[in-house]
Amino acid sequence: MLLIFGFLFMVFIFTAVGILSKMPTFFIDLPSFLLIFIPLLFFLIASKSGSAICKYITASFKKEHKYTKTELECLSISVKNTIKFILSLGGFGFLIGIIAILAHLGSLEWVGPNLAVSLLTLIYSIAVSFFCFFPLQAWAENKIKCIGDKNNE
Repeated sequence: MLLIFGFLFMVFIFTAVGILSKMPTFFIDLPSFLLIFIPLLFFLIASKSGSAICKYITASFKKEHKYTKTELECLSISVKNTIKFILSLGGFGFLIGIIAILAHLGSLEWVGPNLAVSLLTLIYSIAVSFFCFFPLQAWAENKIKCIGDKNNE
């Protein structure tokens, strides 16, 4: 549930900034979106990280579900791996944009769009990791500490 709220909060912030800047499409870029979310989707489907996060999402809709310490540790490690993957996608997208800028350096009309794609890819990856996955990791680690404190008493 925390993952969904984080994503909605991120969308709200991007929409608010776009409206306040009087350019609603200021932060919306389809190539940057595709460079981040399609590989992320394949990563989550193909890895154990995706299955652990999927278990968390399905269990978060059940109020009676109690998390075990091993489930929370697995979730924490999975989210850490996902954050690393998202940030590496942002860096990779940034480098692709910079290479495209350098390839078309002779014509200045290509510099602006390529720079925008590279920077928005980096912004998208940072926003997804900070607004969606970092709160989930903090929640899981706090729950692990609470379970550890209860076991020590």
